[in-house]
Amino acid sequence: MELRVLGGVREIGGNRILLRSSNESIFLDYGKNFLREEEFFQRPFMSPSFSEDYLKTGLISSLEHENLRGVLISHAHQDHWGYLNLLPQGIEVYMGEAAGKIIGANVELGYAEEVLHTIRTFRTGDTISLGDFSIVPIHVDHSVPGSYGFLIECGNIKLAYTGDLRMHGPRRDMTLDFIDEAASMGVDALIMEATKVAPENDPETSIIRLLETRLFYRWGVEPPKRIKFELSNEEEVTERIKSVCEGSDSIILIETSSSDADRIRSVFEAAKKLSRVLVMDERMAFINEAMKGAGIDGLPGIGDYLLWRRKRRGEGEERTSSRERRGMRIFIERFEDLSGEEAIIQGERRAEIFKEPHNFLVLTSNATRFLYEIPMDAKVRLDFILSRSESFSEESALSLDRLMNWLLLYGVRRYYRIHVSGHMMPEQMGEFVESINPGRIIPIHTEHPDLFDAFVPRRMRDLIILPEYGKLIKLG
Repeated sequence: MELRVLGGVREIGGNRILLRSSNESIFLDYGKNFLREEEFFQRPFMSPSFSEDYLKTGLISSLEHENLRGVLISHAHQDHWGYLNLLPQGIEVYMGEAAGKIIGANVELGYAEEVLHTIRTFRTGDTISLGDFSIVPIHVDHSVPGSYGFLIECGNIKLAYTGDLRMHGPRRDMTLDFIDEAASMGVDALIMEATKVAPENDPETSIIRLLETRLFYRWGVEPPKRIKFELSNEEEVTERIKSVCEGSDSIILIETSSSDADRIRSVFEAAKKLSRVLVMDERMAFINEAMKGAGIDGLPGIGDYLLWRRKRRGEGEERTSSRERRGMRIFIERFEDLSGEEAIIQGERRAEIFKEPHNFLVLTSNATRFLYEIPMDAKVRLDFILSRSESFSEESALSLDRLMNWLLLYGVRRYYRIHVSGHMMPEQMGEFVESINPGRIIPIHTEHPDLFDAFVPRRMRDLIILPEYGKLIKLG
């Protein structure tokens, strides 16, 4: 078996790992590379529209599709599946059931392109046969449900791939299952995520300092100050939200990823402890229902929250926008049947929750959008919490810049960063690799693979292979 890492080399995300036998090949993940795309394109003004655009800029290579038998997707983040439609027709795609539901919900809402390939779903412990390759998916804990690592056999070579995972989440037991299965298999190589490996000078903090300076010169006032809490588990998230918001007479606005089921549960619990009514934006609610449909427990159900409808052009002229997608219309109709029209916040009703701000906690996947939709005549008192688990990037820095402007507009002078990482902590990586005891270790999904050796036992440092983009790595 041989492999080439075609995405995730000295970068976070865009994972594409090509495995070849003498006869055929498979991919582990086929992710969208947001940062490299931005080097050549500017969405929506100049978007890549054809395969040719990706080929000539080197984002993909035509050679990677030769004798391709299938693609295995580890989880539902776009940096692991977002280039699927660039594959030739007829390629089968394999993913977990929950990942399929989450991707389908985002496609239905227009946040992702429809996957044009046959999707086959699996569960942990299944065996998938693709020519020379035998693959067993094993569940792992990450910040999105339905996340998997893979154990692969080809000939006499055995390989483990982690996808994205962590050891400190509420389902640590799933990651331990992966460790046990990989250790029992006796793998020749381990391809593992190393997202959190970084120098001490945190890039997120550095970029935020630059944004704060820029805001000061632009507005002439101090920008909102960030109070950061990086916590170790979701129970601490619930308690921290409760402690910083207890006694506040302001509306509480919390932004998190719409597919982070653990964080949605934590915020739901915090709302109950604060005796506040939970309000969810329509995208958050729609994907929440998709995750519930995939069997994810503990999420709020219809009747547990009010629904904040997105503001649309011509609002008030017609009750439902003709541009609204069918799946959303069906969801809204079902929500209204079960909860009543009074549970839907839209039109003039948006101003009502600001008359009693101490009664509400708003959960959104896009705080900037929510702030934009606040009526002009509303008297706004606001506490804001940013609670995303995704890694910080240049794209999120630009989004944060816009968000800070809106917070300043509404007089917010401080906000909270309450956070549990969706990725393995560096100090846990040594225990992880020692438990699996692979023949080789290939760190990916990190901007600093050269620092990875500092976190593994000294006796295992000679086993590390630092991948180079597209360069052949032979196993066996």
